Amino acid sequence: MATKRLPWFENVDPPHRRIYGPRLFRLLSTIRRFTVPQARRELGLSDFEWRVMSHVADRAPMSLVALAAASNHDKGQLSRGTKRLVEAGLLVRERHSDRRSVSFSPTPAGRKVFDDLTALAFRQNEALIGGLTADELETFSRVIEKIQSNAEALAAGEPEQECAAISEAAVRRTTQRRKR
Repeated sequence: MATKRLPWFENVDPPHRRIYGPRLFRLLSTIRRFTVPQARRELGLSDFEWRVMSHVADRAPMSLVALAAASNHDKGQLSRGTKRLVEAGLLVRERHSDRRSVSFSPTPAGRKVFDDLTALAFRQNEALIGGLTADELETFSRVIEKIQSNAEALAAGEPEQECAAISEAAVRRTTQRRKR
């Protein structure tokens, strides 16, 4: 019987030195494989739409700028997505006095969808954490918070200098290859 080969990022010893980014992405992808279809079946919302509804209903009224910051989507994509949700009667668009900015709030039907979405999220979460003890979940929560904090610090400090250095190194390698 052949043994299952682990991906390169899990094949590191000691185990605590493994590369966690790909493992977290794989976990998120697996979670989304069961949550997204269930939200579509039960609520009639796409992955993007239920995320927008979740942000807006939780923080209403919410401006398009704030929604873009919270969801990490560009304003153009959000504008199209919110338009569909407004047309479906789930969100209401409110123009501000300066006529350039808008905010969104859930309609009563949108609030009902959000309540259903919240109930679904709790059911899915219970299934996801089944078999874990309260101590394990508490430790996991602390670990996630530390990883999130570290990731935010890295994201805040990296962009210009490190990206420029990476780009310069890539240009040098390409130039050297061409000279050969």
